Amino acid sequence: MTEILYKYTPTSDDQFYLWLGIVLAFVGFGTAYFLLKKPAVGRAYTGNSIIAMLAFFVGMMAVGTAFFSGWSLRKQGKVEIYQEGIQFGATEIPYAEIRKIYVKQDKSASVFQAQGATTTINYLVIEQEGGKVHAISEEYFPIGEIMTRIKEITKKE
Repeated sequence: MTEILYKYTPTSDDQFYLWLGIVLAFVGFGTAYFLLKKPAVGRAYTGNSIIAMLAFFVGMMAVGTAFFSGWSLRKQGKVEIYQEGIQFGATEIPYAEIRKIYVKQDKSASVFQAQGATTTINYLVIEQEGGKVHAISEEYFPIGEIMTRIKEITKKE
């Protein structure tokens, strides 16, 4: 594929949580290390040990948050539209291989919502020749604009 016509990056809080997790991990582990190295005896030693343990657990949860936020950010990738096709992260799809493009609604109920309430998320679904299906969520990308751009480009051809 040659020149990028349109480029979309995901709009999520994952990058914020990645950096927040890294900072909190350093603070948590640093606090635990400082408290365990601090000379103390009796109740002060016991108090330092308990607070160090809690700080270590904060650091561990922060590492998990940073890891999974970074993983999510990496898996979302970006959407690039070219004259010849579309690219999702590392996957390139020429327009000739696209069989069908449509928007699908996913309705799901949650235990935490009121009874009868559902959450609706729209997905841009691109079916490729050969049966491969790709979905883009409206939570991270402007799917209406992406669909319009793809249809404009494919009508010109």
